[in-house]
Amino acid sequence: MRCLVETARCSSASDTSTLADEIQYAVDAILRVMPPYAPALNVMHRVLARVELARSGGEDVSSLRMALQSEASSFSHWSESARKRVANYGAELIPADGTVFTFTLSETILRCMVRASEMGKRFRILVTESRPNNDGLATASALLDAGLEIEVGIDACVAELVPQADIVMVGAEAIMADGSAIAKVGTYPCALVARQYGIPVYVVVDSMKLDVSSALGLSLPLDALNAHDVLPNNAPEEVAVAGSLFDRTRSHLIRGVVSEQGILTAAACSALMREMPVSQYLHDLIGERGA
Repeated sequence: MRCLVETARCSSASDTSTLADEIQYAVDAILRVMPPYAPALNVMHRVLARVELARSGGEDVSSLRMALQSEASSFSHWSESARKRVANYGAELIPADGTVFTFTLSETILRCMVRASEMGKRFRILVTESRPNNDGLATASALLDAGLEIEVGIDACVAELVPQADIVMVGAEAIMADGSAIAKVGTYPCALVARQYGIPVYVVVDSMKLDVSSALGLSLPLDALNAHDVLPNNAPEEVAVAGSLFDRTRSHLIRGVVSEQGILTAAACSALMREMPVSQYLHDLIGERGA
């Protein structure tokens, strides 16, 4: 959001059409270096949809600049407020004197657990290391710094640790139109184990993680693992690496999506997507690139 609004502020364009072209060029540049994940895409949809409205309606360039500045300010206030509301809803789900299993690193999960502690709840936290980046160890460090009790295992212990939990709470890169969640690889196995033992799984995200592009029929590519994620430096070159950095947890494995609007079903997520701004330019661009 800051990048696109700054593009508009610094532009010397004297008409709306030229400024719109410059913002579209900035979007192209961002997408060349950034994976097409939901939060940034939703922001770009929001900005470009406003730009497209200005262009079609004959709005003058100074009014568009002011409108985009207002969008940025509004988004900043919304973002901080949304995070607090997500944390409150998530904290309410954490059982006092219970056990929470989480996976990988998620700011929203950290906020939920800290908020639950502030509410006076005492609970046990289980997390595994979450290879290849060991994000789970970063989670453990952050929670220890916050004074919470946490135990860490290896990813292969998921089938042992998840059944000890009363609830599984995970973050996600994106919530798709069918209610499934794209998250760090290993989340899907966690959800399968939880299902086997009747343990509820909640995905904790704000609504910027709702993938509007999926509601428009576009898929989300899953980044492949790199050789250095798996193999030692002296591994033979002919050894191939298989697998992805993210996986997809189907909606029937998810009890609910914890958002700033409360705990949502798959149908509610899909309904919210239909209300979010959509840029035709961005939709066509992502489609052309095969996202």
